Amino acid sequence: MTLFSISEVHLLEWNELGRSCLALVLALSLGSCSSRAAMEVDLAGQETERVAAEQEVARIAQEQERARALELDRQREAQVIERARLQAERDRQVIEARNEEEQRRQEEAERREQARLAEIEAAEAEEIERRVKLARISSLEQQITMIQAEASRDEVASAILQEAILVAEELLQILIAEQSKYENTDSNGNTVNPLSKDLIAELEARKNELVRQSQSQ
Repeated sequence: MTLFSISEVHLLEWNELGRSCLALVLALSLGSCSSRAAMEVDLAGQETERVAAEQEVARIAQEQERARALELDRQREAQVIERARLQAERDRQVIEARNEEEQRRQEEAERREQARLAEIEAAEAEEIERRVKLARISSLEQQITMIQAEASRDEVASAILQEAILVAEELLQILIAEQSKYENTDSNGNTVNPLSKDLIAELEARKNELVRQSQSQ
């Protein structure tokens, strides 16, 4: 074998080795590219999931915020309704109290008017009775004068007439005393001291009987 042949062999060996190294480098390069692509795909998937998760969190937060806003609106509306109800109740109580006060004033005014009319009626009745007594006093005075004028006719008639005069004078004094009682009355117009109506009636009947007896003599 010549020197040239040996060199060619060595050259061929080196070429084969170079090709092997090149193939290895290419294989490594291709593997590296494949791993990087897979990594990028994985990172893209993770980013997509992260974005989706963030969007879901944002959506839930918005839903919660809307729910809180709706609850606040509901509470405010309930407060407005409650304030309106309380105000209406206060207004109703004020109107009811005003109506009760007005009714009380009307009833009090009616009671005062009834009391005033009753006092007027009582005063009018007392005045009528007072005038009747004054008329009776005047009549008794006239009867006494007539009895005294007739007392001298005879003794029996005179005695009866004298007794009639005494009874009439007693009756006159009682009537005068009764008249003075009308000057002392209470707030309702009634006399403070009771009237002697029974005694007056008894004396007047006795006087009339004596006058009748004297006239029959």
